[in-house]
Parts: sequence; C-alpha cells; structure tokens
Amino acid sequence: MHQLDLGQIISQVVGFGIVLLILRQFAWGPILALLDERRDKIKGEFDEIENQRQSVTADRAQLDERLSGIEQEAREKIQAGVAEGEKVGNEIKTKARQEAQGILQRAEEQVQRDREKAQVALRNETVSMVLAATEKLLQEKLDPEAHKGRVESFIDSLDKVQGAKS
Repeated sequence: MHQLDLGQIISQVVGFGIVLLILRQFAWGPILALLDERRDKIKGEFDEIENQRQSVTADRAQLDERLSGIEQEAREKIQAGVAEGEKVGNEIKTKARQEAQGILQRAEEQVQRDREKAQVALRNETVSMVLAATEKLLQEKLDPEAHKGRVESFIDSLDKVQGAKS
C-alpha cells in the first residue's frame, strides 16, 4: 500500500500553515472587514425598516385619531342640523298658530260685527213694526179687546224674532 512519508506530511503542514498566515495577513482582514461591513449594512437596513415601521404606526395612529375627530365632527354637524331643523319647524308651527289665532280672532270680530248689524237691523225692523202697528191703531179705532189682541200678537211676534236670534 502506500506509505506515509513523514517529510512530505510536515512540508504540507508547514505549507498549509504558511498559506494560512498569508491568507490571515492579506485575505482574512479584507474578508472580515467586508463581512463586518455587510453585517453593518444589513443591521442599518433592519434599523431603517424598524424606524419606518414605527413611523407608519405613528402615522396610522394619527390618521385613526383624525378620522375619529372627523366622525365626531360629522355627528355634531348632523345633530346641529337636526336641532336647526327642529327650531325652524317650531318657528313655522308657532307662526302658523299665530296666523290661525289671528284668523280666528278676525272671524270672531266679524261675527260680532255681523251680530251687532243684525241687532241694529232687528231694532230697526222692530221700530218699523211698532210704527206700523201704531199707525194702524191710529187709523182705526179699536175697542179694548181688539187692542189687547193686537198687542199680544205683536209680543208673540217679538218672541219669535228673539227665538230666531238666539
């Protein structure tokens, strides 16, 4: 089989050690520096991502707060609109009641004037009737019985007119 040559093994170990020293001196430094730089860059990117995430979270909280404020303001405006509508409705009702009261009052006044006109007309008619009756009485001579009958019929006619008036 193969025999191991101790000189060859030692020379390979020494050569490997020299290569390691050369690599350490010239390659490990730049490679480790490159790895450290890459690690720092990745760490910086992760830190930036975390900062952006926090900024987005803060912005979202602000937007949620503003949205809540806008919703509250909208509710308040709706309530103010409803209150204003109720106020206008009440004003319209009050004005309508006042107008109705005015119409009713004018109608009552008109009825009172018509009643007074009817009373005046009734008085005038009564006076005319009394004058007519008196004129007839004066034109014809009546005995006391006929006179009493005419007065009673006149009083009955006045009662009928008073009954129609009520």
